Amino acid sequence: MKKLMVLLLIAAAAGCASKNSDKKFFDEVGQLSKEDIWTRAEALFADKKYEDARRYFSFLSDSFPNDPTGRRSALKVADTFYVRKDIESLTEAQLRYRDFSNRYPNDLNRGYALLMLGKCSYQQAKGSLRDLKPLREAADSFAQLVQLFPDSPHTAEARELLAKAREDLAKHELEIAEYYVRLRAWQGATQRLDYLRDTYPDTEAAREGAKLRQEIERRTGGESEETPAPEGTPTPVGPRGH
Repeated sequence: MKKLMVLLLIAAAAGCASKNSDKKFFDEVGQLSKEDIWTRAEALFADKKYEDARRYFSFLSDSFPNDPTGRRSALKVADTFYVRKDIESLTEAQLRYRDFSNRYPNDLNRGYALLMLGKCSYQQAKGSLRDLKPLREAADSFAQLVQLFPDSPHTAEARELLAKAREDLAKHELEIAEYYVRLRAWQGATQRLDYLRDTYPDTEAAREGAKLRQEIERRTGGESEETPAPEGTPTPVGPRGH
């Protein structure tokens, strides 16, 4: 019973402290203009006090959802999660960048949201032979930015990242083709290489794939009869990464 009472007292004290903190915060922001709140939030963000900054940015985004400052603040809230880089924070940031992009399709800051959305996906990718969904999502976001906002200050970076994502996706196709070659499964290898050539023609992997296809033709005399794979050989991921 005594332990229970102590826990209840601690919980009550924590609740009071939280209420006092909230009251102090709202009393403070009630005396400031939205520009002053933004300045304070930016200063906290610059000092890497991300949770404190998030509180001010969240207030602005919730209080002024259709105001330019409120919209920028919504992106900054996402930024406070992105900088943490752990999987939970990246997932939260990803949700918020996507929400901004969908909610404000004509906002000039949508280009930044698409860039960061792609970065969140890209940082969750785990290599060319693992789940390709994050890579494909990253490439889609970067491609949207390049297409929809060609004059955005973020477009150049998006082009570079798009090229890297496409190279990673192309590398996946090349590695699976090489896998088939090791099994002497020539038809499967050539199908992969044709898909690589047609889908990612501007990549280094496609150039390497062209050399490999020539090697297959040399070794098979232009024929593509299959050599059966050894029993128990694992099936590689399909052309679309499923």
